[in-house]
Amino acid sequence: MPRPPDCVVFVARTHWIVATVIAVTLVPLHLLGSRLPGFEFGLRTYAITVGLALLYGLAGTLVWLGVPPGRGLSRACSLLYLPRIQFGTLVWRTMDREDFKAHFRRR
Repeated sequence: MPRPPDCVVFVARTHWIVATVIAVTLVPLHLLGSRLPGFEFGLRTYAITVGLALLYGLAGTLVWLGVPPGRGLSRACSLLYLPRIQFGTLVWRTMDREDFKAHFRRR
C-alpha cells in the first residue's frame, strides 16, 4: 500500500497523538483516584476514557486507509481542536484540501 499524501498523514497522526495522550492519562488518573480519600473514579470513568482513546485511534486509522466514513469521523473528532484557533483551523483547512478529499475517493 503506498503512503498517503502528506495532508492525510498530518490529520491521521494528529488523531493518533490525541488517542495516545488520552490513553496515557489513564495511569495518573488511576494513581490519583486510588490515593485520594473521598475522590475516586469508577469503572464508567475508565470506560469513557478508553472509549475516547479508541475513537481517536479509529479516526486516525480510517483517515490513513482512506475509508469514506473516516472523513466524517475525523471532522467530529476535530471539534476538540477548534478552541486552539491556529491549530484547529490548520486541521480543518487541511481536511478541506482537494488532495485530502481525493484520498477518500480513490478507495
